[in-house]
Amino acid sequence: MRLVRSARTNPQKEIVKAIHLKLGIAALCVSAGAAYWYYSPLIALNQLRAAAHDHNAESFDARVDYPRLRESLKEQLNAVMTEQVKPKDSGGGADFGKMLGMAFADKMVDAMVNPEFVMGAMKRGSIEPRRPGADKDEPAKPDPKYTSERVGFDKYIMHLETERGERGLSLVMERHGFASWKLAQVRLPPLPAAPN
Repeated sequence: MRLVRSARTNPQKEIVKAIHLKLGIAALCVSAGAAYWYYSPLIALNQLRAAAHDHNAESFDARVDYPRLRESLKEQLNAVMTEQVKPKDSGGGADFGKMLGMAFADKMVDAMVNPEFVMGAMKRGSIEPRRPGADKDEPAKPDPKYTSERVGFDKYIMHLETERGERGLSLVMERHGFASWKLAQVRLPPLPAAPN
């Protein structure tokens, strides 16, 4: 007579295996989430650059905080104008000229900061004015070279080079939510020293 041995499973081993499997999956999810969070500004910048090259204004707009961008440029232009228009004497004419220049700069920034302008600046690494249709007439150029840095948890900066290899614009991305980033500032390149 043959005895048939029933295959018995050890319920404790099955529970331990299930726990290990769940812990492994959880660790994998946490690692993937941390990696996505860490690289999310680069992903956002690549999406922004792709939208600029494809002339996709809708996709580009979704990744730009235009009010913050305009405010940033106004502050920088006002600082430059304050430095450039330092009066040799403290007459009222210089102060009036400075106020007039600042008002003009504010209006210029409001009119200038639009998707087409910002996309073009990103592609060239500078805000130099271009004649209409210049980008269409010229052969496609490679993206400008850049360096980047992370500042804390909420800011990522990409420093672009101009076509001449000089330090150009710096694009400042700020975090919105867990891993969503928007272009919040465009920092102008340092001005050349004025001759004495």
